[in-house]
Amino acid sequence: MDKKKKALIFIVLLGVVSLFADMTHESARSINGPFMSMLGASALAVGLAGGLGEFVGYALRFITGYFVDRTKSYWLLTIIGYAVNLFAVPLMAIAWNWQIAFALIIIERFGKAFKNPPRDVMLSFATKEVGRGKGFGLHKLLDQAGAVIGPLFVALVLFLKPNDYKLGYLFLLIPAIAAMIVLFISMAHYPSPNEMEEEKEEKEKPKNENSGILDKRFWIYSIFVTLTMMGFAHFMIISYHFSKNSIVSGAMIPVIFAVAMVTEGISAFLIGRLYDKVGFKSLLLIPILAILTTPFVFSFGYTLAVIGMVLWGIVLGIQDTVLRASIADLIPPSSRGKAYGLFNIFYGTAWLAGSTIMGALYDVSISYVVVFSIVLEALSIPFMTYLWRTVRS
Repeated sequence: MDKKKKALIFIVLLGVVSLFADMTHESARSINGPFMSMLGASALAVGLAGGLGEFVGYALRFITGYFVDRTKSYWLLTIIGYAVNLFAVPLMAIAWNWQIAFALIIIERFGKAFKNPPRDVMLSFATKEVGRGKGFGLHKLLDQAGAVIGPLFVALVLFLKPNDYKLGYLFLLIPAIAAMIVLFISMAHYPSPNEMEEEKEEKEKPKNENSGILDKRFWIYSIFVTLTMMGFAHFMIISYHFSKNSIVSGAMIPVIFAVAMVTEGISAFLIGRLYDKVGFKSLLLIPILAILTTPFVFSFGYTLAVIGMVLWGIVLGIQDTVLRASIADLIPPSSRGKAYGLFNIFYGTAWLAGSTIMGALYDVSISYVVVFSIVLEALSIPFMTYLWRTVRS
């Protein structure tokens, strides 16, 4: 089997793992906000749960990434992370108050902190053969298939048994088990994924490779990520807005979330192909589209809310594809785990700060949330403009 075909099969296998995993935790994400609201949580508590969960899920990745670079234990951390990430979700069925739900949301994100850096590094090895954007885009497309199927299934449960969120959480044990089975199959067939990307450090020394030191471009990139993620609304606060103002019914919130996941998957694949052609310039789409998104998702009309969620899904698809692919192009394999870890610290910290501030602003005025988001996204544009011009030159 040639290297390109072998790499493609590996990407598909990890994509199927993500498909089942997203059926689990993305389904939960589609109803966590309304569920916490039903349990008596405030907008600030919901925003903090979403933001703190993302912070834990991203900030701890630096430790995981560092450990991956030192030990090359790609599969060990991936398996531990998926186990924690997936099985925390059905445990939401036993939450009798919002504080327990809050804790389980954090635990689920904790598992994600363990699995993502080693998984992304393994994917970066495989995408070397098929194209960074194309490879990460294909993985995200499969990933999003689960993010669509899962919420639709939960929506069906809520349609048949209105407001029975706990039953919906309990059924998510099925895809969680399926994800773990495919993960072990993947490990059995690809025990040493790093062999898919040949080291060329002795033959070719890229300009940005200096004994693993992260150069100026990486830090400019990190500032861009921080600003744009602070201004990007978390779905928990969006769904809280939908539920609190009766814009969307409880059963329809997962359906609208599924629509966003469809657009995320399609946009991820398309933007991945675009990234392979135009490079970092494609990342400018993130703040530009995010500026358009916020006024729609925090409006008071059903149609505007749907349009906003379609745009929200497109932005998320771009983030989840080209932000990961571009790290692989900026950083050599020997330091990639550390780079992914640092990137995720900035990403998670920004989402924590932004979500918490938005939750607090929401309790004062929704207009403040919209203005806050637009200003942060606009501020990020000059940094990415500078970066893509530097990389191009």
